[in-house]
Amino acid sequence: MLENIVIALIIPWVLILILYFKDRKVLLTIAPFQSSIAYTINAFGFYFGFWDLYPFGHREIVHVPFDIGIYPMISAWMVHYIKYKKMNPLIWIFIFTILTTVIEGAGVIMGRIVYRRGWNIGCTFVSYLIPYILNYLYYVQLKKSKVF
Repeated sequence: MLENIVIALIIPWVLILILYFKDRKVLLTIAPFQSSIAYTINAFGFYFGFWDLYPFGHREIVHVPFDIGIYPMISAWMVHYIKYKKMNPLIWIFIFTILTTVIEGAGVIMGRIVYRRGWNIGCTFVSYLIPYILNYLYYVQLKKSKVF
């Protein structure tokens, strides 16, 4: 569990601090939204037995460092790039979806993540794509509401 805390929580929070000084508004709006999405998806996946995460047998808490660390951090950086880099947002969404899927795929290869009940890397791709799209749509709504 300590490894999960370091890899999925402490290291991402260092990157979150960098973003805090670059784009505080994106961080403070997107990260909490993504954290709730990540928690919901992980609760669903663990409850229905689609995946398990090392240390196995701690389904209630093992995903929390990911839900409040790496997933909100990645989403906030994605929206930051969408906001400031003049490239089609869908390209950024796909770049971040592929990046996150590759990171999880490495976890599967290393045996730290186990898929069950027909779940596979393609399902993982979709499970990241949908939240990133939702984050982008949330960002668009925040812009329309003049938050940005």
